[in-house]
Amino acid sequence: MTIELTDARITLTSVGMEAAEELLPAFNGDAQFNAWSGTPEMTLDAVRADMLETQSLPGGQIWRISLADGTLIGAAETALVPPPHGGWIALLIIMQPYQRRGNGTAAADLLEAYLFDQPGITRIGLGVLAQNAPALAFWEGRGYQRGLLRRDTHGNEVFTLRRDKPGLADAAQVARVQQQFGATAAGYATSAGHARGDELARIRELVAAEQAQNGRGLDIATGAGHTAFAIAPYVAEVIASDVTPEMLLQVEAGAITRGIDNLVTAQADAHALPWPDASFAVVTSRIAPHHFSALPLAMREIARVTQPGGLVIIVDSVVPDDPALAAFMNRVELMRDPSHVRSYTEAEWRQLFEDSGLDVFTSEHFARRHPYDEWVARALVPREEQPALAAAFRNSSPAAQAAFHIEIADDQILAFTDEKLLIAGRKIDV
Repeated sequence: MTIELTDARITLTSVGMEAAEELLPAFNGDAQFNAWSGTPEMTLDAVRADMLETQSLPGGQIWRISLADGTLIGAAETALVPPPHGGWIALLIIMQPYQRRGNGTAAADLLEAYLFDQPGITRIGLGVLAQNAPALAFWEGRGYQRGLLRRDTHGNEVFTLRRDKPGLADAAQVARVQQQFGATAAGYATSAGHARGDELARIRELVAAEQAQNGRGLDIATGAGHTAFAIAPYVAEVIASDVTPEMLLQVEAGAITRGIDNLVTAQADAHALPWPDASFAVVTSRIAPHHFSALPLAMREIARVTQPGGLVIIVDSVVPDDPALAAFMNRVELMRDPSHVRSYTEAEWRQLFEDSGLDVFTSEHFARRHPYDEWVARALVPREEQPALAAAFRNSSPAAQAAFHIEIADDQILAFTDEKLLIAGRKIDV
């Protein structure tokens, strides 16, 4: 029986061995991937062997990926292994002319929904060639956790990745966030970097220009509520949401102190927002998304609850395009705060907005200097872990010291500077 998985963008159709010749261009549709895998060009016999291997697995399916007009743009393979609770994405390849258009994201969405819909399946696994950094970033951005490095049957080094079913996937990360910020909530309420900043003033300016006094606002992962406080005068009601109850207590106290009477709090996970579609005229999230375990999923939730034409503003730490510099900043952030997941580049943020149906109209950078001792103390870094963190800054590359303006005197770390990206867009009215 033929199975079709479809959305507004693409269709995945299950096919049999008779489709091998038709799918040959798709299997050869990404020259870089084939070069990494050691097969610069797959023959028809090789494609047939690959398809047969997948079909021999429990629940093995081959998928033809096409646009709405039937144009072939890729291929995929799935199976229901390992038993009894696992699904497996054995292949997802989008032909190069159709990459970076959201097609890979759409295909992954459909495959994951299909696999998780199978009885008993609670996790999905896959393998990614170790040198395929773009694919690793793509899947990790979807919430997959990197596992063992092993060799596949062709001798290639492959990372295994795994993601649990939504509702299960984020439990460990939510617990880390709640533990970290439950303990540090009061510090964030009084943090000058969170309570003030040029990007906060810019958010206020953008929301004021919306003239949304009759609409509702939502601030996601509100922390101590500074962004919710800033937008409250410009909307009929603002909901300040967070997964950490202690943070919401700080918000409620802050609202009372400021005389804000149109703010309510709600405990909510950014990956599963409890509000109906198109509920809000304005949605914000500031200096929080780097804690989200599956940012693409959270962005789709943000877009879902935004009204058509509504305003979405995200502010978060942004890393340089240079992979080494990005890796350094993400490493020290994780050493400081175990709930840190990853800070993204501006290009990645633009792609996330596009994939979520949000039309970007501005992106702006804001430098922020962090006095080192205050930065460490606010996160309650255990004393025994502080020497390693300081050493990471002290021994950083000249490029990192220049990019992040790392200030060192008498072997002591004084401060560093990173950048916050404000990116704003409107939900496309389809």
